[in-house]
Amino acid sequence: MDIAEKKLKLFDAHLSHKGLQHLVDVAASLFGNPIFMADMGMVVMCKSSDMGEGPDDFSSENDFERQMGLVNMAAQAGVLEKVYHRDQPIVGEFEGHPRYLAARVRDGRQILGHVVVTEAKQPFETDDEELLPIVCQTLAYELRRTRHDSPLSDGCKHVLDRLIVDELGDEKETRERMASLGCKLPETVRLLALRQMEPEKAISQSYLSSQLDRAFPGSASTSREGECVQVIDGAIPLARVAERLRASVYLGGVVVGCSRPFKLVTLLGSAWRQADAAIRISGKAEPGTIIPYDSVALQHLLELATTPSAEKRGAFASPELEALDQLDWTDGTNYVETLAAFLNCGRNVASAAKALHMHKNSMYYRIQRIQEVARVDLSNEHTCFSLQLALALRGLGPKPADL
Repeated sequence: MDIAEKKLKLFDAHLSHKGLQHLVDVAASLFGNPIFMADMGMVVMCKSSDMGEGPDDFSSENDFERQMGLVNMAAQAGVLEKVYHRDQPIVGEFEGHPRYLAARVRDGRQILGHVVVTEAKQPFETDDEELLPIVCQTLAYELRRTRHDSPLSDGCKHVLDRLIVDELGDEKETRERMASLGCKLPETVRLLALRQMEPEKAISQSYLSSQLDRAFPGSASTSREGECVQVIDGAIPLARVAERLRASVYLGGVVVGCSRPFKLVTLLGSAWRQADAAIRISGKAEPGTIIPYDSVALQHLLELATTPSAEKRGAFASPELEALDQLDWTDGTNYVETLAAFLNCGRNVASAAKALHMHKNSMYYRIQRIQEVARVDLSNEHTCFSLQLALALRGLGPKPADL
């Protein structure tokens, strides 16, 4: 069968509207070899009915460790970068595996994934490289027709971009807008910044985002210059976050900065500054390092405390104070002022109550409420020191009369 006949057969299969599986099986019969399609997170979307057995089956969903090993090898060899930056197929081979033929699937400028043909049954033919881009284009048409592809909309990314630069301040309106765009953020959020530190080992940000989406279902992502930003569920313990990253995401050439959890999505700008500080202050961390903000928080505080710019000092993010800010704004309370008085008076309830002209019992109630809202333990010296520094950066530190 010549290339013209193969194209015609593929075209007929597409017009039959029998679905993605039918198209993939027809393509496999034209190549005479197994074929599978995966999205950019290496999740297999569809594979030919006969994939062979054993090591020839590159698409084994149940052998995740081996599959990720192949992904890492491909990334380190620059294969993924080549595949996702050109329409022409890539021919290659990994030791112990049959040769492969791979090409990207795209719908216009949007990359949907890639197709891999393995030389498991018969040698590649001369026209296979010409046929594969046509197969990819046909699959893209089918995905568009059946809406199999579900990338995060540009609208969600636009909202995230605005949040990161502090352009949105209404919490309820922002969450409703994100939900209307198909991105319902969790009650508490944490921001991860994955920054490329070794360009020669870099993979595409869109591929990195797709791996993060797989590691953290329900999360949202956007891209900034030289880094991928992921907003995940802040309720996931940091140790579990690190575990998922190492298990599911290719971190070659990448350093990860992790913010603290934030209850308000309108504070994602603060979360990004924390993740940025984690990477920047830690210095030349080894690629693959995951850096929590808490490991550099005090250095960040001291850095901001000594900067002459009030704007830079105001950039310090304290989720504890910002949680109190939100309550003060919505309920008309003054818990931030209460906390400042309590700490400036050496955590003496009677003195703080006198300074604020209130009854001591009211001060006890407020301190308890502050601990609940800000999720802090005001008997902890380290916590109180950090809070007092954060308050000082706001101009709410102790006055000479308090000392």
